[in-house]
Amino acid sequence: MEEALKVAREALDRIAARGLGGEVELYLQQARTTTVKVYAGEVESVSVAEPRGVGARYIADGRSGYSYTSGMDVGSMVEAVVEAAANSQAADFDEYAGLPDLSGGAGRRESTPSGACSPAGGYFAEGVSTTPLPRKIELAVEAEKRALAEFPVETVEESTYQDADTWVGVVSNLGAACVERRSFAALFLSAHARDGGDVQTGLGYSIGREPQALVPEQAGADAARKAKALLGARQCPTGTYPVVLTPEVSSAFVAFVAQALDADQVQRGRSLFAGRLGDTVASSVITIVDDGLHRDGLVSGSFDDEGVGREEAVPLVERGVLRSFLHNAYTARRQGDNGVSTANASRSSYRSAPVISPSNLLVKEGVHTQMELVGSIDRGLLIQAVGGLHSGANPITGQFSVGATGFLIEKGELGRPVKEVTIASDLCSLLEGVSQVGADGRWVPLHGSVRSPSILIGRMTVSGL
Repeated sequence: MEEALKVAREALDRIAARGLGGEVELYLQQARTTTVKVYAGEVESVSVAEPRGVGARYIADGRSGYSYTSGMDVGSMVEAVVEAAANSQAADFDEYAGLPDLSGGAGRRESTPSGACSPAGGYFAEGVSTTPLPRKIELAVEAEKRALAEFPVETVEESTYQDADTWVGVVSNLGAACVERRSFAALFLSAHARDGGDVQTGLGYSIGREPQALVPEQAGADAARKAKALLGARQCPTGTYPVVLTPEVSSAFVAFVAQALDADQVQRGRSLFAGRLGDTVASSVITIVDDGLHRDGLVSGSFDDEGVGREEAVPLVERGVLRSFLHNAYTARRQGDNGVSTANASRSSYRSAPVISPSNLLVKEGVHTQMELVGSIDRGLLIQAVGGLHSGANPITGQFSVGATGFLIEKGELGRPVKEVTIASDLCSLLEGVSQVGADGRWVPLHGSVRSPSILIGRMTVSGL
């Protein structure tokens, strides 16, 4: 990794010697990823990939160009920068175009005393690279086996193991000089339980920094339990109910909130939160932060994909008040008023320029268990899963209408299972309607990296019978 930084610095020196006077950034990525899919106790597929390459960004006179190369030698990097410079000539002028200035004095989140990122470490575990492939296969098999042990679970659609051992680096002629190694491992499976013609599905998962942190038995048991519990589900009467959202469901809505907090969308007027910074947008019991430094977060790192160092969690909604949007260097500059990046620049790979994305989203927990939230309701619903939020929700208006499954709540107890109902509202009403937040937060990897507890909404429209 250190050698790659030296090569990148040499490439920058050669570019400077050529007389290219623009801002230059090199994003370096090398990874080894493994995906194993198991069905009926047998390996269905194994995929091992080793993506590696460099993305080059060149910005001069308000015009940006991008290029990339799979070569990580000096010559390939220089070629990529030259191509990016040529591409910039065809770009439209943008007065806010520019790299983050990390050479000092550019803003709290755009510089460090040395002008370079200082990785905090702790985001990589050796097990992801040292664990042999047969053991990774066993983890997927064990999860499936545990789910199938629960009658009447009859099949597991797919038991999947995934991991990644990745290092990333950012070097620029404006002071970025960062490199860091990161890892994650995860298990997912979907169990199907049958009772006659009634088939229900439950999802289980386990995540960690390395394979040794995964608990396949628990993932399998969770999938089976959820599927079994929904057998016999049917619609409930249409009405307005108090609703408890499980962590899996509340995390989906938190991720939806984050879409509307993207500063680029806000500045384009395509967010319901545009112009509302400092306003009360949620119940006072709601606090949401973006914490890219969290030790347990799946997308943690001491710097973002522009090399901007992370220093602390960013409060997005604090006790109901909208405190911040998610920024990269571009939107911070466009905001003016000494705006600074919140270190939320992200790339899907070295092949793409950075966009804005949350890191780890966390909802501050309360003091009550999920069953205590349920116990406070005379008649309501516990929502265990929702479907179609990505297509049934509008981040511009905040309106959503999604299918849901779960359980009736009757006199403080869980009642019969419910399916084929629709919950509809808008984000502001949902956030303002939160009356209690649970103490059962867990990491949910289904909508990014989110840690959220159960949440009690005082009133929500439910369409059923």
